[in-house]
Order: sequence, then structure tokens, then C-alpha cells
Amino acid sequence: MSFTASRRASDALSEMNITPLVDVMLVLLVIFMVTAPLMDHRLALNLPQQSRPPVDPPQPLVMQVQPGDMFRLDGRSLTPRQIEASLAQRLQDEPGLVLKIEVDPEADYQSAATALAAARRAGVANVGIAD
Repeated sequence: MSFTASRRASDALSEMNITPLVDVMLVLLVIFMVTAPLMDHRLALNLPQQSRPPVDPPQPLVMQVQPGDMFRLDGRSLTPRQIEASLAQRLQDEPGLVLKIEVDPEADYQSAATALAAARRAGVANVGIAD
């Protein structure tokens, strides 16, 4: 009998009191409802507009490095000593010169390095190596 009596005393289940939780949620809802319209700030800005059409990029100048320490610049054969002078002259004519170097797979590494060094000494800033 004592077993059933203790059981009746433990019949009360403990439940979580959700009233404070609901109160906090309602307060947060009111805060967001009041502050949301204040968050819509717009600035009147006068941004500059583009006045001229964009300029097409210059066509790259192609230098081919071939086996046997042979160089071709726009179809003209050059020696390693002529490369720098020719590039410097072209750079004076076209200040935004873009040089594209195409290296033959059979060419020596030294030939490719010579072409890159000549372009650097001539002052060419935009140099790319093609596959």
C-alpha cells in the first residue's frame, strides 16, 4: 500500500513554464517591428557616368621562339641582339604594347629566357607566354 501511496504523490508531472519564453519573444517581435522601418536609409548619390565608349584593347605583338636560337617578331626573323632594339622601337610607337611570346616545344629554355629578358630590358610591361 505504501507503494501506491508514493506513486500518487509522484503523479504530478513537472512541466516547463513557457510564459517567460513567450514574453521574451513578444518583446523581441515588438522591437523588430519598431526598428525595421528605421533601417531603410537611402542615400542620394550622383555617380559619374561613362562619357566615352570603351577602347578596344590593343592587338598583342607576337614573338615566336623557335629551335636553334631563332626569333620571329611579327613574321620578321631577328637575332637575339636585335630583339631589344626592335621591341624598344615598337614600344615608342605603341605605349600600351602587349607582347605575346610563343615558345616552340623544341626550343631551348635559354632561348625563351633570352626573349623574356630582352622584353624586360626594352621596357615592355605587358608580357604573356602562350601555350
